Amino acid sequence: MQVITTTGTRIINFVPREEISGSKTYSLVIKSEEQNKVIFTDSNATFSEVDYYYTYSTTQALTEANFYTYEVRNTTDNTLVFRDKIFATDQTVTFNAVTASSAI
Repeated sequence: MQVITTTGTRIINFVPREEISGSKTYSLVIKSEEQNKVIFTDSNATFSEVDYYYTYSTTQALTEANFYTYEVRNTTDNTLVFRDKIFATDQTVTFNAVTASSAI
């Protein structure tokens, strides 16, 4: 699951099931779980490769404290490349890590 803000330019990161090829066409679809409908479709999505993962930039407005699912599909071969969830919030998110010095 990815936690992103509700407005502005957001970056979605993902590790695909197959290599993203420049010779194929990909689509990205964002679906609202609350409304149970597709709220955004990019039928010719462009991804940027960063080391071992890819990124997608979006400015689609999202609703605070809502869950969304998104799918990346290879439309050339009609295969699912990646599926994940998004949680939209403008609150600051902190992640706690357990380290050797903090373990009891």
